[in-house]
Amino acid sequence: MRFESGLLALQTVSLGVALGEFVTLLGPSGCGKSTVLKLVAGLATPSEGTVLSPAQKDQTGRSTAFVFQEPTLLPWATVFDNVWLPLRLQGQSRLDAQSVIARVLEQVGLSEFHQSYPAQLSGGMKMRVSIARALVSKPEVLLMDEPFAALDDITRQRLNVDLLKWWYGQSMAAMFVTHNVAEAVFLSQRVLVMGARPGKVVAEVRIEQPYPRDASFRQTQAFLQHCQTLGLALDQANSVGMKPR
Repeated sequence: MRFESGLLALQTVSLGVALGEFVTLLGPSGCGKSTVLKLVAGLATPSEGTVLSPAQKDQTGRSTAFVFQEPTLLPWATVFDNVWLPLRLQGQSRLDAQSVIARVLEQVGLSEFHQSYPAQLSGGMKMRVSIARALVSKPEVLLMDEPFAALDDITRQRLNVDLLKWWYGQSMAAMFVTHNVAEAVFLSQRVLVMGARPGKVVAEVRIEQPYPRDASFRQTQAFLQHCQTLGLALDQANSVGMKPR
């Protein structure tokens, strides 16, 4: 992926994600992790090569959902209406969508806040609304670009646990971007480590631990060992990227 400025953002990136798989992209700032998500979502076109994803086949946007680092909620709309937005764009009336929205809001723990506005919510609650809006259309692919980076660690860890509950058993592929090694280990089946720009996948670490995972997983020896392995892979990726060209 080369931008109009001439900057080469990605080079020889090759990866695959299976339906129902949770894969995380981990790497230094500016290595192209977010650009990969945009390519998968159909929000950008590669300069060379091919992207095969549901977004390329389905122009309605129903097959792919994108959760950004900021919740990007409509400030003038209630929680209910923010979650309704993708269904509304697909032509569903408020009445027809009511039952599925109620079910998703219950799933993310926000049923009693359905008439609240974003300004009345905490940062964690706003992100729950954003995720509910992504889940309501039952996408094949869920793309998440550092959604918890701005949250405090307690809220972040709680949302990590909840995210796995919402994803698990849904036959939905998830691609997650983070800088956080512990978060990558906790969530993922595979972590793809990206090297510095021009971005490329330089290592793959498999987290072969069963789901469902809860907070106690973070206290296990397996978790600590995976964090150490991934930390070393990330250090090596950074050192490779720092070599003079």
